[in-house]
Amino acid sequence: MNFKKFGFIAILFLIDKLLQYFQISPRWFNNYADDFLFLPILLSFALWVQQRFVNHDFKFSNKQIITAWIMLSILFEGIYPIFLTSYTSDVLDILVYGLGAFIFALFLNHGAENRMV
Repeated sequence: MNFKKFGFIAILFLIDKLLQYFQISPRWFNNYADDFLFLPILLSFALWVQQRFVNHDFKFSNKQIITAWIMLSILFEGIYPIFLTSYTSDVLDILVYGLGAFIFALFLNHGAENRMV
């Protein structure tokens, strides 16, 4: 995992939280930033664990990334809204999760040759 690129994602997340806290974020940003950043953060952490403790050269396959996207979408946009009133289903969220998965695959999903430990 490239910590510089992950650091950029983490800083975006912190900016998102600060803007939400001070209630100054644009509505579209407030609605979709968490969804966009969730998979890159989750998969980066999972990648780090795999590379650190299991397989130094580990890299997620595209099939694994797409599976994570589909499972997350089903959970957050299909199952949770049925059982939890604080969740609402939004088709655009699924697209934004997919964009986050694409960004992870393109910029963060690197084997040992491109990582910084």
